[in-house]
Amino acid sequence: MSMKMRIGVIALALSAATCGVAAAADNTFYIGGSMGQSRPNFDGAGTASGIGRTFNSSDGAYKLYGGYNFHKHFSVEGSWINLGQYDSNASNQVEIAGWGLALVGHMPLSKDFTLLGRLGENRMRLKRLPLGTSDTSWSPTFGVGLKYDFNPNISARAEFERIIKMGSNSTTVSTDTNVYTLGLGYQF
Repeated sequence: MSMKMRIGVIALALSAATCGVAAAADNTFYIGGSMGQSRPNFDGAGTASGIGRTFNSSDGAYKLYGGYNFHKHFSVEGSWINLGQYDSNASNQVEIAGWGLALVGHMPLSKDFTLLGRLGENRMRLKRLPLGTSDTSWSPTFGVGLKYDFNPNISARAEFERIIKMGSNSTTVSTDTNVYTLGLGYQF
């Protein structure tokens, strides 16, 4: 599916979901941050000249996010995510970071627990060090999580997210990444 098609599908889903719910009482903003671990799978590593064939398998990750609950079961969320730095066997490094936009579904399981589902796109940048060459790509993302509300304003999240098709073999490497995070959020 082309990038224009993916963006169109997400825009259409957001438009359809917001029709008729603009006056809902659940319209609130939220912010938060998460930390955890990223585990990339460097497919085709070594195709880019001199970058190396193997990389360390995990690094710390963090995410800052903000969103808007436009319906009791849906929100739109923007984020900045840093997936860490990975060393190759050829003394090169690859840094991965980017920003994204996702539609997040909320399904209450009890008074305090909510199941989360995520579908969106990230604009990810893979930077090759020490040369400084980089590759930026639109990468689909999806995930699931569990949210616990301590009170109406403060919550905790545990999430799994998969970001696919980052980078290219011609300038850096191509990779898919699993991200596991725990974090706190504040709802206004």
